[in-house]
Amino acid sequence: MTTTFTHGIRLEVAQDVLGALLAHWSEAAAQALDAANPDSGRLAEIEAEQRKLRSLRHDLDPRDAVQIEPGRLG
Repeated sequence: MTTTFTHGIRLEVAQDVLGALLAHWSEAAAQALDAANPDSGRLAEIEAEQRKLRSLRHDLDPRDAVQIEPGRLG
């Protein structure tokens, strides 16, 4: 059983990881848009990943210990 402190740390880590992934996809979107011939299909894929990650981040429930256990996102 995890402590409240450990649970809080895991929640913060989950939020940080999702934020880092969103930053990665934002950079990928910027590079795709800066291309000489932007690929609309690639941009759609990137936007879908961003939506998925934003949804995961938004839906994180600080009271749900199982949801934020390592390896449980997505």
